[in-house]
Amino acid sequence: MTTPPAVSVIIPTIGAGGDVFGARRVFVVEAVRSLLATAGVPVEVIAVTGPSMPEDVATTLGATTTEAGVPYRRVLIDGPFNFSASVNLGAANADGTHLLLLNDDVEALNEGWLAVMCEALEPGVGAVGAKLLFEDGTLQHAGHTYRTALDHIAFGQPGDTTGRTGILARRRDVAGVTAACMLTPADVFEAVGGMCTHLPGNYNDVDYCLKLRFAGWSVVYEPGAVLYHFESRSRAEGGGVGTDEVEFIRGRWATRLAGDEFTPLVP
Repeated sequence: MTTPPAVSVIIPTIGAGGDVFGARRVFVVEAVRSLLATAGVPVEVIAVTGPSMPEDVATTLGATTTEAGVPYRRVLIDGPFNFSASVNLGAANADGTHLLLLNDDVEALNEGWLAVMCEALEPGVGAVGAKLLFEDGTLQHAGHTYRTALDHIAFGQPGDTTGRTGILARRRDVAGVTAACMLTPADVFEAVGGMCTHLPGNYNDVDYCLKLRFAGWSVVYEPGAVLYHFESRSRAEGGGVGTDEVEFIRGRWATRLAGDEFTPLVP
């Protein structure tokens, strides 16, 4: 029997491309190359794709992981894009001790970032999130805040911002973390029922983190894991969020959202 990988990396993707730093790229290909070059722990890669995924992208992913000696599988999913359903399907096909939920439009900035996230996944911790930067180097994510709105702490501030008393530079408990880069134990993921498919595009990570904390696990932000996330500012600020998604998350967790005790009054 072979030893299971430490981490199963689940990447929902349609193989889209875009311009980053003045050059064209296929996001998922560059995300996987970056992962394999910097993770610091054994991984397997699971790409959950719809039928619109270009075959040349799928072939390139297979070749890239084979060259690195890393297990890879492509899992097909039908229907309109649903991030939660894609992650759940990827988890059902995973062999790793831990699951890394990863957007396809990321690029790692430091060696061993995933190993650091694994270190932060101490007993009692249900999820660990990373420090994410926009293409221009400003902060996209340093943990979630639910105190007055569903938002990212220190959003848009300079990437080297440490906050009052250096709070943003420390590993710490937070209300939640984004599923653009979230590490969670596979058995914990199963215990809380995975991601909520009623939230196909937004707030599924909010819901997951609240489920974890309700069940007694903590959620941790790890600033020692730094990645670019090439999501547009407009989307990160709420573009594309459906009214039904807002109503669902507030209806399910209203009192817990209002009771966010982790967010500093002034970051």
